[in-house]
Amino acid sequence: MKSVNFYEHFRSLFWRAFNIKFDVVFNCFNGCKMEQIKIGFTGNRFGLKPDQEEQIKLILDKYNNIVVLHGDCIGADTDFHNLCVNYRNTHVDKTLLIHIYPPNISSMRSFNQADLTMEERPYLERNLNIIKNSSILIACPVDKNKEILRSGTWSTIRQARKHNVLTYLF
Repeated sequence: MKSVNFYEHFRSLFWRAFNIKFDVVFNCFNGCKMEQIKIGFTGNRFGLKPDQEEQIKLILDKYNNIVVLHGDCIGADTDFHNLCVNYRNTHVDKTLLIHIYPPNISSMRSFNQADLTMEERPYLERNLNIIKNSSILIACPVDKNKEILRSGTWSTIRQARKHNVLTYLF
């Protein structure tokens, strides 16, 4: 009789039933402390609101080994970057790395310092690269209840859903 690994069996059933990455959900139920988690970020050009910042901190609190990925634009990306730098400085027991995926149009860039800065890419390609390299996406559009068709933030949210990336919408 063939030996069945319970974890692998449950993982495949979970994927088929819910069409999301089981490892992300499993790690969250286990306190999210186990392995490195990659958290992508997309946001609006007006910046983060205080309640969005608090929600982001709650997500970061769940993990010990974090890589955050963002697009380095003026507004919410910069607020997120600064929040992550401050979080890293005040939570020395955690590992938090910052990876920047910059756009190829420098007029909207913040030019923040990061642990890794990728090659500049057009906005849509850059956003897709963030999604493909993330297990979780934190999204902070101007209005989370009103999807906008020609919005980079909402385009990234739609791509995350298409790629089954767990998305927090604040």
